Amino acid sequence: MIITPLLTYGTTEIDYIFYHQNRKDLKISVDLVNGVEVFAPHYLETEKMNVLIKKKAPWIMTKLRELNEVQLSVQPKEFVSGEKFPYLGRHINL
Repeated sequence: MIITPLLTYGTTEIDYIFYHQNRKDLKISVDLVNGVEVFAPHYLETEKMNVLIKKKAPWIMTKLRELNEVQLSVQPKEFVSGEKFPYLGRHINL
């Protein structure tokens, strides 16, 4: 079951994807492709889960900021003569 709720942390709203799974603990994942994902066991009550997620909100915000920095620092390739590309641990000139 997938739910996409909204977490409010200060003035920032964070939307995340919520999954119910057969697991023993709560897992929070932050990545560039999927954003914020929360994996929770079936038996965990909604109120308790919300408290746990709000406790982790500072960590989530830090990870989102780090991902934005990485995303901004990636330079698009122009494919011009002399441009370097990583290949097998070395940089090769085009």
